[in-house]
Formats: sequence, C-alpha cells, structure tokens
Amino acid sequence: MDKSYLYFYQKICSSQLPASAVNVYKALLQYANRTTWCCFPSVNTIAHDTKLSTRTVRRQLIILENAGYILRIPRQRENNGHTSNMYFLN
Repeated sequence: MDKSYLYFYQKICSSQLPASAVNVYKALLQYANRTTWCCFPSVNTIAHDTKLSTRTVRRQLIILENAGYILRIPRQRENNGHTSNMYFLN
C-alpha cells in the first residue's frame, strides 16, 4: 500500500458517514487508479462488491458526493447512450 491509499482509507474510516456509504467508498477505492484517483465501476458492480442493493448504492453515492468525498461525472457513449459514471476521490 502506498501513502495515498492509506490517506483515503483513513479519511473514510474516521468519517461520521453511515457504514453503507463507507463500504461504497471502499469499493470505489479498490477500483481507483493510484495516480489519478479516478474510477468508473458501474452501480451494479459496486452493489455486487458491497452486497448492497443498487438503490442503496445510488443513495450512498449521493451522500458521498454531497459530503465532498467524491466527484461524480456522468459519461456517455458516442451514440448518446449512458455508461458508468466516472468518480474522482477527494
């Protein structure tokens, strides 16, 4: 583990967020690029990894975004179809 990973891990573990939000953040942390700290797993992938429902994952992503822990950027395919969001860890 490198220092930056520990920074994000300790930051979320010491937060006052609900346990489900912490689990979603940890799932994002697993997929994050270690230099840019961005990732783009689907809601279904996060739900599978955390054993939470997709509805709960979506609610926890909103909580994390409102609390300033992540920045969510919607992505679209060339045919204007939707694909997974891009998440930046703050």
